Amino acid sequence: MNDESFAPQGAPQLSREQRYLAYQKRLRQLKDSSALREVMERELLLEFVRVNHGNINEFPLLKAQQKSVIELMCNRGRHPGYDYIQKMTGVFMTLITRYEKAVSNSDQEAIDKYGSQLHNTEVLLTKSIQGIVYGMALITDNFEEVVLRYFGQGSLNEYSSLIEQHELNENFWHAFVQQFVTKRVEAAHKSILENKTYSLSKEKNFLVIRFLFDDILAQLNPTTAAIEKTRIQKTYELSDAGFKERRTAKIVQHTLTKGLSFMPEGFLRESDYFNAARIVCIDGVAANFAEEYSQRIMKKKEGAEQPDAEQNREQSFEFLLNQIIALGVGATLAIGMTARNFFAALEKFIPGQTQPIAPLMRNFNTNALEGVLIFLLEHHFIHMLREIGIPEGGKIMVKSARARRVSDATVEKLTRMNRIRKKNLFAKDTSREGYLLFRSRTAQQLMDLIKTLNLEPPKLVEQLQELWKGAAQRVDIMVLVNLQQVARTTTNLSAKLAEILALYGVSLGNGKEKAREAESASQAPASGETQ
Repeated sequence: MNDESFAPQGAPQLSREQRYLAYQKRLRQLKDSSALREVMERELLLEFVRVNHGNINEFPLLKAQQKSVIELMCNRGRHPGYDYIQKMTGVFMTLITRYEKAVSNSDQEAIDKYGSQLHNTEVLLTKSIQGIVYGMALITDNFEEVVLRYFGQGSLNEYSSLIEQHELNENFWHAFVQQFVTKRVEAAHKSILENKTYSLSKEKNFLVIRFLFDDILAQLNPTTAAIEKTRIQKTYELSDAGFKERRTAKIVQHTLTKGLSFMPEGFLRESDYFNAARIVCIDGVAANFAEEYSQRIMKKKEGAEQPDAEQNREQSFEFLLNQIIALGVGATLAIGMTARNFFAALEKFIPGQTQPIAPLMRNFNTNALEGVLIFLLEHHFIHMLREIGIPEGGKIMVKSARARRVSDATVEKLTRMNRIRKKNLFAKDTSREGYLLFRSRTAQQLMDLIKTLNLEPPKLVEQLQELWKGAAQRVDIMVLVNLQQVARTTTNLSAKLAEILALYGVSLGNGKEKAREAESASQAPASGETQ
């Protein structure tokens, strides 16, 4: 399908008969050309999108994103949702042929029968596309919000440019990470070296070059201003806004859990069903279905409905249920395939390091995306430092270490906190004025220390636990040069170390790093606690 395939937005929608004639014409062309079944299905779906895009809410205006919808709808394989679409497309093709034959024979009974079935199948395919569109729109809107929140208003032009240029596939995510992660990390690294805001120290058998992740984050331009949500985001959030909305989402979730059971066991988790349900609830049919669901239960309890009325109600309910399933298929396709493309792109920037964020990328909400962004900034910097050290082989390791950071003022307000207790529990954060670091590395270590110090009252213990849970983290990224291994490969250790430091753009004997060296070595997260 070329760039001119879609009529301008706002163009008159085709009538039912006009749509049916368009399907019949395209299907005849494909049959006349003896196209393979797979080709026929794909080409008919392309025609279907072209004919129906005006009936789909939030259908993208940008050509690149229109192509994204088409690719998500028409690519067979790689996601079990395509089994559903393939099945519905096959049924649709059969009904087109039967309806056309009924019309040519003026068989009114067959026209009514197949016309009704064709209409219902057309609606279900449309709802599948609608689910894809809602899922895509939510993902791109959430990413836009994160970009705005962390990179400032000026970054929206960068993001918009990517959306206009690329389909929402692996190429888009590669360009996104290149723009908002790689470039920022490279700029931060250059600034660190120019300003010498690193430190050098000798720890056991290692020469350590220590970088602060704070210096990477300093390249961001976060905003504290309120960010206006898009229509899709607002409607998505409404599904968790009140009792009635949550009840609707739960009914839809329950329906999807059964309706999507054709997908392999374990492919979708409970949280995936809930997220898909919230996306489905963006569509007005969800509220209608929930109402009908409730009414159906009440009628069954009363048992007073006439057989004919009951049959009509069941048919209406089944059609609504099938629309919910179709929307759910589209939503899970959008989320699943976008996650697949996203992780494929990430492997080029943080090879072998994506597993820790896999659970975050199952719904693309803004909280998860913020965590992913910070993870990428840290681990791409680590990857970059490792790449620099490759010529030296096993003589160099790159690791990160963490310590929980809290403000001194907050600690001073704790119940019965005194100077001795503070000294035992915390160390001064030499990288940030007015802040302290927990001496404990884990929650268990903190509890052991509390017991050792026999801290009282219980309120203080509770406050320390809450403070631990809510504390931000100071992250140190360290290049560790193994002095023993270096010594085995050279007769001039000093010269070789100078060569390695030069490789990292680091020099000995300069002011800022030497001034911080002693404090950083003693107070920063220990290399033994690296992750």
